[in-house]
Amino acid sequence: MTKNKPITNKLVGSGKLSAGEKSAGAILCLNVDIEKYFKHIELKSDYLKILLFKTILKIVHSGFRQDLSFGSVIEGNTFSGGAAEVTNNHCIRINSNRLKKYQETVSMALVAHELAHDHLKHFTTWKNNLENEHKADKLAKEWGFDIDLFRKICGPPGINSRLLQIAIINKTCLHGMSQSI
Repeated sequence: MTKNKPITNKLVGSGKLSAGEKSAGAILCLNVDIEKYFKHIELKSDYLKILLFKTILKIVHSGFRQDLSFGSVIEGNTFSGGAAEVTNNHCIRINSNRLKKYQETVSMALVAHELAHDHLKHFTTWKNNLENEHKADKLAKEWGFDIDLFRKICGPPGINSRLLQIAIINKTCLHGMSQSI
């Protein structure tokens, strides 16, 4: 597991300011323990750390009263080639390079949609219909994310056939192993 590191972007030479004085530039200083929400986390970019922080913060401030805990988050390529996905091994894969192409509200809604899949435990069963997609959209919308804009930009829900194939292969392999034991 990676260590929680502060995300800091301060202006060079910015020290203490007199009472009431404001810095000429923006100062971003976050020290957030987002790891407490995840089983394992591998984030490389400050962009994704900040985006994930903002997304989690919005969920927490939405009034959502259930315990929040998610599987692993890994920054890198997805199996489907998209911006983000939840795999059948309880892992949220996020391609931050693809995610950066969207405006922040759309990116946050997309991440929230994947977090909703994980929270709803859609990784345990893969259905060959759109029911889970609509449930994840509904929960992300309840959390306060602009799912309508996300769908307008990214398109309507679809079935991730690549992940479905992987799930079937894994299920078949695991089932075969349990019979041979």
